[in-house]
Amino acid sequence: MRINKRFIIFALSIELTLSPTEIEELRKLQRNLQGRSDYARVTCILMLSMGNTPIFVADCLGIDISTVYRYRSLYLEGGLDKLLENRYKGYQGLLNIFQIKSLKQELRTHLYTDAKQVSQWVKDTFEVTYTPQGMADLLNRIGFSYKKTTKVPCEADPLKQKLFAEALSKILQEKEEGDVVYFADGVHPTHNSRSTYAWIEKGKEFQQPTVSGRDRVNINVLLNAYDVTDVIALDCECVNAESTKELYELALKKHPNAKNIYIISDNALYYHNKELQNRVEDNRIKQIFLPPYSPNLNLIERLWKFLRKKVINTGFYRNKTESRDAIRNFFDNIYTYKKELESLLTLNFRLINSQTISF
Repeated sequence: MRINKRFIIFALSIELTLSPTEIEELRKLQRNLQGRSDYARVTCILMLSMGNTPIFVADCLGIDISTVYRYRSLYLEGGLDKLLENRYKGYQGLLNIFQIKSLKQELRTHLYTDAKQVSQWVKDTFEVTYTPQGMADLLNRIGFSYKKTTKVPCEADPLKQKLFAEALSKILQEKEEGDVVYFADGVHPTHNSRSTYAWIEKGKEFQQPTVSGRDRVNINVLLNAYDVTDVIALDCECVNAESTKELYELALKKHPNAKNIYIISDNALYYHNKELQNRVEDNRIKQIFLPPYSPNLNLIERLWKFLRKKVINTGFYRNKTESRDAIRNFFDNIYTYKKELESLLTLNFRLINSQTISF
């Protein structure tokens, strides 16, 4: 009796049934292994789990059919630990799920400035050894990245921020159709050059011309919370009560049919100016003040970061006039950044206590 080898191969392939969790784990590891020799091992298991035959898998990955069987056997015998045994030291299988959970909690509550320090903590705690590079790979896979810390004022009050968020949420839910919501702030970029992060060839330098000017450009700005292209920017000598009053007048003219124009701002003295307050009481402007020391709740702070990235830190301006013109051009052509700003300026905020809120 002649046996159909292809039937046997197909039958073997369908025996590898994986749970959604196992598939997600494999896919996550696969993304991190691109360009490495173990990429084929993980991809092989994924392809077999989809019902592909060993012949098809071998052809796609450029490996022998016997290698496909071997990878499958290793995985069935001991999962990813066995499949990648003694090959990929950075793989998180060296730690179990409870140890990974403990590591995440440690990183959330303590600051580690390099992977070597984390490796030492893991060794001291679990008696498991990682190289610094292996640890860096592990941290990336479990959802951590190497980036700057976020500065927050130590005087900020988490409770006040939470209460403000609840009050603002109610206002935004109950606002009438046609009402406008602006975030307000002033920006004062200095005319000088700053280094910035960029993709630069290894071993090379990318030199930026610098100036050491101290002249400032003062811009008083309103940013529409629901329309990133609706930005009212007033170039002024000084961001104060007078320029803020002028800014509010521009908002009133721009939205003649809005019953209410809500303006969310910090507690700078000029927003509390008596003359400005009297003017506000007589028109459609409704001021809403952020809790003290709460720049994290002011949407416009993200616009300043974007401005620095696109204009201030990446261009060279010989004099203050050139610097001012570049900033004016940014606001005059804000619509060209619409797609980028819509993904950046969402009404999602993180409170000081790390709680995330959305409006």
